[in-house]
Amino acid sequence: MSRRTDAPGPAQLRAIYQRMTDGILIVGDDGTILAANPAARRMLPDGGSGPTGAVFGFPIADRNAVVIELLGAGGRVRTAEMRVSTLDWHGRPARLLILRDITEQTELMHRLHLAANYDPVTGLPNRLLFEEYIGQAIREARRHGHRVGLLFVDFDGFKRVNDTFGHDVGDLLLRRIGRRLHRALREGDSVARFAGDEFLITLTQVKDVHEASVVAAKVLAAFEAPFELDEHTVATTASIGVAFFPDDAADASELLRRADGAMYRAKAEGGDRFRTCLASDE
Repeated sequence: MSRRTDAPGPAQLRAIYQRMTDGILIVGDDGTILAANPAARRMLPDGGSGPTGAVFGFPIADRNAVVIELLGAGGRVRTAEMRVSTLDWHGRPARLLILRDITEQTELMHRLHLAANYDPVTGLPNRLLFEEYIGQAIREARRHGHRVGLLFVDFDGFKRVNDTFGHDVGDLLLRRIGRRLHRALREGDSVARFAGDEFLITLTQVKDVHEASVVAAKVLAAFEAPFELDEHTVATTASIGVAFFPDDAADASELLRRADGAMYRAKAEGGDRFRTCLASDE
């Protein structure tokens, strides 16, 4: 024998409506908000004053789920997953919007993404994100017949800075180095921190060796002026190795190895210079 379950009455439905953690909005065909529960009000600018009569500022159509951003109470941006369905509201068509606040989950995912893909000291892309980017650049170069240039940048005497002034000053120097590198690049190029005092610069759509050499010379020139760091004046120079796809390497790992070798050649010659790595060198 099946057990009969009574449907909730109006008072129970109102209590559920008031206490739900998901926001519930009833919106007319013209976008006017007809009703909102407390959870929905917290996601909207009006907050506790009630948004009824305001216009909901997103296109509304029946859909399973879409992520939207709302300027919530107190001016904080809230991220919500919105589901939409049609209903009859006092004899006229309207939309039922269910808003699930996913702000905390979204912010956590953003923090995890930053931790996984960006260097915590400089804020630049890390090796993992660089490998993704250089792989994409090479795939595009294969498709369109372009070159990709890779600059492997190592700073001369960086260990001496850490040993003399401490790691806090060393980290500050790395952040300032990252900024100068970024300013020296062309639009569309990118810089990443590889490890320690080593940085990688990806040059996309390189026409010839000369074009990459111009960028390398500009990077060297960016470090002619010393850094002022917490009452310390620190001068540093760079050793740069330059390699090209497809001239020097057929894939990203080989390109990195060839640029690294060219960098060590520049360092062995005294630093503060760049050296290219052409397949004909071997």
